[in-house]
Amino acid sequence: MATYTPPEGDAVNFSFEGGYSAPDGDSVHFLFGAVAVITINSTTRSTVSDDEGFRVCAVNWQSDTAGPYSVELGGSGRGTGGSIENGTIGAGSAIDTNVVYTDITTWSGYSSPGAYQVNIYVKSEDDIWTPYQYSG
Repeated sequence: MATYTPPEGDAVNFSFEGGYSAPDGDSVHFLFGAVAVITINSTTRSTVSDDEGFRVCAVNWQSDTAGPYSVELGGSGRGTGGSIENGTIGAGSAIDTNVVYTDITTWSGYSSPGAYQVNIYVKSEDDIWTPYQYSG
């Protein structure tokens, strides 16, 4: 994890707004570090089905940070969804990830028409996996 030192004369002030209280015996730890900014450049369609011509949606995306990435269907965090693609991305490089109709129909729990979420995660140099959640 990188260390941040504010410029001389500056201070870092944090305020927490909300009603969260940690369960008894637990504490809250704030971790700070560099995270990736993930951008969706384009998608070829918002509908994927078994109908001819609608079997694939290409999602063109990029990250401002180089590192490992993972693209998953559904889930509640990296590694909990159905794996679509894994690899390594260069900073500023664009990647086309194909979401194929069989990804939706064969992964457990995804077998009928509806909205499905595609999650893109990129790991920063500070070991933080940044999620981008796309619903289509």
